[in-house]
Amino acid sequence: MRIAVLADIHSNHIALDACVEEATNRDAEEFLFLGDYIGELAYPQKTMESIRRIRERIPCSFIRGNKEDYWINRKNGKYGDWQWKDGSSGSGMLKYAFDRLEGKNIEWFEQLPISRRMQYPELPEFVICHGSPWRANEDLREDYDYIDELTKKLETELTICGHFHIQCQYMRHAKRIVNPGSVGIPLFCEGKAQFMMLEGMDGQWNPEFISIAYDVERAIGEMDEERLSEQAPGWYRATKAVLKGKRISQAMVLAKACELMEKHSGKNDWKNIPEAYWNMACEELGI
Repeated sequence: MRIAVLADIHSNHIALDACVEEATNRDAEEFLFLGDYIGELAYPQKTMESIRRIRERIPCSFIRGNKEDYWINRKNGKYGDWQWKDGSSGSGMLKYAFDRLEGKNIEWFEQLPISRRMQYPELPEFVICHGSPWRANEDLREDYDYIDELTKKLETELTICGHFHIQCQYMRHAKRIVNPGSVGIPLFCEGKAQFMMLEGMDGQWNPEFISIAYDVERAIGEMDEERLSEQAPGWYRATKAVLKGKRISQAMVLAKACELMEKHSGKNDWKNIPEAYWNMACEELGI
């Protein structure tokens, strides 16, 4: 049994198509998708179309990520006074993606679970999730201080997660946690798209991490076509730097902008950071 596992596409349909082609060439019999299908890059509808084509020709399983929760909650009016604005690094990309999603897309997201227990003949069960099996936005990163308690609760020997965009595997409390990396915005990997092949053989699962080059300049060019540098200036700069392989993340830029806002204004509101602090953060981090 050979399964392709893909996480965190974030609207990068160019990287997605490259990963799917590579997985097909590696004789993938099934695809598992771990959420965060849309966000950050241009033309989200193209990613949804790529996913539709994959679903039509090969068995697939899907779960919901924290990005899907954004779109669902926005649709259902759960954000109260958090206004998504054009031109805002804090919410401009969210607004851009949401405005281009069709109602049927969000309805499909609403049907997806946040985790699935996967069963195959003569092979051990495992769980797929985006963040953790209990929360789509909860990290299973090895270096987080709560990870010991969290991993004790895992019900299967193998858990495959996404969310933090770093290709890795580790053991904790006789539990194996594996992250296939990110298709669309992989971190700390020279800008290559990432996924994983999972092979079931002789009663066990063996992961193989894959990193492939793809047309990064085309992905950035599409961002420029859609004027995303105006839609979310600081977020665009951070995303572009990640795509080009710089050892940075959007979370690092956001944290620096929050730090600068608190230092200069005494306030810390990550949802409403003035663009001046985003610009200062980008400058300090060299992007």
